[in-house]
Amino acid sequence: MQLRQPSLWVLHALLSHWWRHPVQLSTLILGLLAATALWSGVQALNQQARFSYEQAAARFNSINQAHIVSTTEQHLAEADYIQLRGLGWKVSPLVEGALALATDDLTLNVIGIEPLTLQSANASYQGASGLPANLSLNHFLTPPWEVWVSPLTAERITPLLKNTTKAGFPINPEGDQVSIKVSSALANNELITDIYLAQHWLNMEGQLSRLLLFDHTQHSQLSAELATRMRLILPQSDHDISRLTASFHLNLTALSLLAFLVGLLMVYSAIHLALTQRLTLRRILFSCGVSQRELMAWLLVELLLLSGLIALPGLVLGYWIAALLLPDLSASLTGLYGAQISGDLQLSWQWWLQGVFMAWGGTLIAAIVPLLKLIKHDGGHPSQSMSFPGQQKQRNTLMAAGLFTASLALLMAWLGDSLLSGFLLLALVFLSAALLMPVILDSLLRLCQRFAHSFSADSVTPTSATAQWLWADARMQVPHLSVALIALLLALSTSIGVGGMVEGFRNTFTGWLDQRLAAEVYVRTDSETQAQEVTQWLSQQANVTAILPSAGKDVQLADMPIELRGIQIHSTYIDHWPLLSKTSQAWHDVESGAAVMINEQLARQLMLNIGDNITIPGMQQTEFTIGAIFSDYGNPKGQVMMALDTLYLNWADAKRGSFALRVEPAEIDVLIQALTERFSFTETQVIDQQAVKRYSLQLFERTFAATQALNLLVLAIAAIALFSSLLTLSTMRLSQIAPIWACGISRRQLVITELFRLLLLALMTALLAIPLGLIISYCLVTVINVRAFGWALPWQVFPLQWLYLTLAALFSAFLAAIVPVLKLRFSSPGELLKGFRDDQ
Repeated sequence: MQLRQPSLWVLHALLSHWWRHPVQLSTLILGLLAATALWSGVQALNQQARFSYEQAAARFNSINQAHIVSTTEQHLAEADYIQLRGLGWKVSPLVEGALALATDDLTLNVIGIEPLTLQSANASYQGASGLPANLSLNHFLTPPWEVWVSPLTAERITPLLKNTTKAGFPINPEGDQVSIKVSSALANNELITDIYLAQHWLNMEGQLSRLLLFDHTQHSQLSAELATRMRLILPQSDHDISRLTASFHLNLTALSLLAFLVGLLMVYSAIHLALTQRLTLRRILFSCGVSQRELMAWLLVELLLLSGLIALPGLVLGYWIAALLLPDLSASLTGLYGAQISGDLQLSWQWWLQGVFMAWGGTLIAAIVPLLKLIKHDGGHPSQSMSFPGQQKQRNTLMAAGLFTASLALLMAWLGDSLLSGFLLLALVFLSAALLMPVILDSLLRLCQRFAHSFSADSVTPTSATAQWLWADARMQVPHLSVALIALLLALSTSIGVGGMVEGFRNTFTGWLDQRLAAEVYVRTDSETQAQEVTQWLSQQANVTAILPSAGKDVQLADMPIELRGIQIHSTYIDHWPLLSKTSQAWHDVESGAAVMINEQLARQLMLNIGDNITIPGMQQTEFTIGAIFSDYGNPKGQVMMALDTLYLNWADAKRGSFALRVEPAEIDVLIQALTERFSFTETQVIDQQAVKRYSLQLFERTFAATQALNLLVLAIAAIALFSSLLTLSTMRLSQIAPIWACGISRRQLVITELFRLLLLALMTALLAIPLGLIISYCLVTVINVRAFGWALPWQVFPLQWLYLTLAALFSAFLAAIVPVLKLRFSSPGELLKGFRDDQ
């Protein structure tokens, strides 16, 4: 309907309600602010991650790009590149390395490209390198040479350009400074330049890091002569970083949706109470000639205006939350998947627009039921409580809807097998719990009421009458407080579910590390030659009781990337390796080469069991029996473990140089120091068992830091929702309590009764949250985790955690009830007598 200009006074009259009721306005602002901030914050994190994935794919470190490397883990020679080009291979050379600047705490990742071969390979160098389309070949390939960096990197290296000494920014081969160009598509601390200049800076004249292959379907196998020097790595298109991390982002999105829902419950409570209290205003507006349709239109304008204004600071707060959680998210994705996430948030205008539309949509959804009630209102007084017949009708409706959604959840658990169906299962569990909770609360309170009635049937005393009124009044308040209690239920159950999963994972992960890291010291060398020198030196050390070398090889099996791992069979592995299932002669068969062991991820992906055969292409002995399945937490790829001799027999070019050393505990530090001094090892090349465990556990904590932070925020929002509901309803409660006060019950007794009733409702909600939280935990552990990561965890329960959360719920309810009960305690007799004047 077209709104007439003179009718703007209707909007003014509607908005004036919020100025007269600042508590309700605060509830609306807090609810929508929290919902928008948490939702937009998580979306900012996910958007930044997707941007980093696309940025990585647009450059040269994407695992979707086929490439050729040296078999000796050294650099390729330019002669090899020339030979391949002569044979018709569509390859382009690449030089990569780290360039440390002496006068600044900065290390640049230099990437040298050859744009002409990129173009001839039908791959635009702009798209492949992330460089802008306005790149000039003449300036890029000729002195003084252009180099491209990100805006932040440009700010850091620009002062160094003024220093023409060797301590400043490196000069080109002509002795001049290079020209700095800026592109926002590049990652920080990354520098793109011509391959000739990169070779000069990295001391790699005549050498190449690797060759990009753009048409691996035409050339998929190296000749025998070339295979002695080069190794072809094919793309893994079905297992790129964005796919591996999709479950992680989906988990965060689901938690942010829950936070959005809890915030909307606060918005619903504020809007419902505001519309209820404006029934008198509604009658006045009708008497002034405002139609029902026009009133509804202005109410919608009011809600859109308020929600739009609140959404803007909500987005700013969401940006701040995202910036706060980004380091932990980056550490999580790097540790779990090797995915590098930029540390600077880069948000598009679509993110801001999406946040505003989410605020508008959420507000309209929260307002649907109150607006429908306003249309159907029969003219009763707003302070009049819902009658028991009305409650019974609402109770039956909620029960039918809750049972229906619970049935859908059971159906989804039975038929669903995808990750999305797992999250839909969780959503249905939450929805059915929210619908059934008021019904269950009413049933529990009715049982207590009957017990109180039967207990006082023989003697009617003021105390027994007060007790009966307590339970009856609590039942009458369930509809008014149900929204806040549902928010508390969802928050508590989520804390129990997510907390149980994280704590169970921590216990399992810690025990798994103790089994997996049985050796005292771990060493990784740079080359096979160094590995031989280290082996010879270690064999002469009396404090080393066992040298356990290992090797690895990345291959593809059933179009999936897997890792072949060869180990020297020893009692260290036999006694400690975390096997989920095995044959009676598993280790003997592996040592003889007749069997292999696979990790849980590969077993689930290919649906393999103990005793099945697995065929590994490219090996002389292509078929092996599966002797055991081992747990491999945190590994996104499948892994096949075999005897070291078996791996060398079939893959002579397997990557060597890793050692596990058994050392007397008292000699660990001495050996590490000797290795470091003898071979100039870095801290990451020789480490002790405790350091590995310490780093792994630190990574574990950071992995779940974002999830736990969001979980705490949801719980805080639920507590605020309960406080705002009690505060906004405190005025209406005066008219309901006034008759009890007039019957002779003191205000002190009323305060104690009110506080007891609120704590009782919070306690019941917390007790209901425990079984719901266990269901959520079970779904996360046995459904979501398995479908997302490919490995299962044992389901564990933590009763002490339930106790803490129950106490937290009671404490939150106590804090939320302080202001309302104090308002009741210090209400004057005149204010209580107004209840008789206003009540109809």
